[in-house]
Amino acid sequence: MKTEIIKQKKNPFLGREEITIKVYSETTPTKEELKAETGKNPELTIIKRVESNFGRQEYIVEIQVYESAEARAKYEVIPKKIRAKMEKEKKEAEAAEKKRLADEKAAAEAAKEAAKVEAETSKEPAEEATVEETKEEEKTE
Repeated sequence: MKTEIIKQKKNPFLGREEITIKVYSETTPTKEELKAETGKNPELTIIKRVESNFGRQEYIVEIQVYESAEARAKYEVIPKKIRAKMEKEKKEAEAAEKKRLADEKAAAEAAKEAAKVEAETSKEPAEEATVEETKEEEKTE
């Protein structure tokens, strides 16, 4: 895959760099390949469009590279379908975290209860021995 930069423009108002490149490739390049080819941070890089002409092996690609994650979140539009999926995953992660905390709390309480029962059982034989000793003392008297 060969690339050639057609246009590169800095947009300080939106906190991003807008790049248009021409890609020569036998197959349509994937977004991951294009992000790697730019050499910029892949999390801050957005592939806006990949255009091709029928029968040619050249593609015109429009890329936006944001300066920070805040700028990307502020100006990048997320489709409803993807946004709903992200919210669902977030809710599932929160539910899993709550369940894990509840399980840890229940395990700690069970361990505390087991320690309490063990402490009570260790005291009982000592008390029984004292009862037996008192019975023996009564017999000897």
